[in-house]
Amino acid sequence: MLRILLVEDEALISLVTSIALEDAGYHVTVAIDGREGLQIAQQYQPELIITDYMMPRMTGLELIRQLRESGFLRPIILATSILEENLPDRPEYNAYVQKPYREAELLSAIRRVAAAAE
Repeated sequence: MLRILLVEDEALISLVTSIALEDAGYHVTVAIDGREGLQIAQQYQPELIITDYMMPRMTGLELIRQLRESGFLRPIILATSILEENLPDRPEYNAYVQKPYREAELLSAIRRVAAAAE
């Protein structure tokens, strides 16, 4: 069972997404912002991370940058309503999903990056 860390500050999105991922057979841990996500990722080493971009205390891009600088090599999916070409910078994430996303889109991105990481 793939262990996923979902970093999302919007409670409703977090709840709906985590339920959908668990229904799809994944084990999901939720962090409410980038700083908490960084702590959880460093402590538990999830096999895949899905992170929002715009969050308090630490953005998703800052989270990704710090994880990569610390040697975290596992797949990361960035989910945001901002078009990818409009992001201020692009640290090493493995996939981009535009919000609002459909469950099938997110699950497809997960399968794609998980398969590439094997």
